[in-house]
Order: sequence, then C-alpha cells, then structure tokens
Amino acid sequence: MKRAILFLVILVSGLIFAQTGQLQPIKPSIPFTPLLTTTIKESQLIGLYGSAWKIYWDGWEGTLVLLKGGKGYIEVSGTRYDLEYVILKNPQDNVVGMTGPGYTGKNTNLGHRIVFMVDFARTPTNKSDDQRFDGYVFTQTIDNASKRAMAGITWWDGIPFGFYATYWSDVPG
Repeated sequence: MKRAILFLVILVSGLIFAQTGQLQPIKPSIPFTPLLTTTIKESQLIGLYGSAWKIYWDGWEGTLVLLKGGKGYIEVSGTRYDLEYVILKNPQDNVVGMTGPGYTGKNTNLGHRIVFMVDFARTPTNKSDDQRFDGYVFTQTIDNASKRAMAGITWWDGIPFGFYATYWSDVPG
C-alpha cells in the first residue's frame, strides 16, 4: 500500500512538473469575471448624507468621512484634516494631472475610482501641498456593507505608499 501511494505521489508530481516546467502546487482555475454590469452609483459609496470609513496608510490610521458634494475630512487622533474628493471616475480619467494607478491603457466604465486630496498642512488656499490618495472601490462587494472597501496608493514627498479603507457607517442626516 505504501508503495502504491508513493508511486501515485511521484506520478502526480511528474505530471505537474511536466506541465509547468517547475514543481508547484496545483491551483484551482478561478476565472475573474466582474459581476458589476453598470457603473457604481454615488448612493452606493456616499449614502444619503455621507459615509465614514476606517482608513490605514503606511502605519497611520484614522477615520475617513466623505460628505455629499465632494468634501470631507480625515480624523487622526482627534484632529480633523479637510479633504476634497472626486468619485465615479475611471482609470483612464485624468484627475489633477494623473490617470489612475495601474492604468494599462484598457478603458473601463465601472466608475470605481476615487481620488481625494487631504490638506494635512492646513493651508486651504494652497492645494499644491495636499496629499493625494488615488484608488479603487471594490466592485464585487459594493452592495455588502460588511465587505465594502477601497484600496490604492498615496504619495508623501514624491514616494508612493499603500492605503486601504473599510466602510464603517453612513453619516446620519
């Protein structure tokens, strides 16, 4: 019996190696098919009055609040920093001089890109020193509040860093 199992293991390993050129585990074939057939709507992301998110970027964490009308704030340790945002954008759209991170030339109409500029320097008349966060809302889970999230990159001093945010709650009216 042990010889039969050993033979079977060697045979399967040989087949895997022959197909891939290297020994690796068998991976299930899971095709990616977007379930979203239309663009994301503002109400799914912002709600009636706004939405609150827990946000994390390069060791920092805070609360991201997106209010109706393209304004909001990030609160970190009790301090609020104003921000302006645009949503429902596509990777190919130019927002403040840049297309979306990871844009490879394939245009989409999912409207799942979000860009927000945070005024950490507290200079509301100088937009050039605002920190840019540029990312994408998860399309597969947009209608599931417990799995609603976004991820992307931000820059500080010209260096890119990752960020992600998870939906927390709607802002009451």
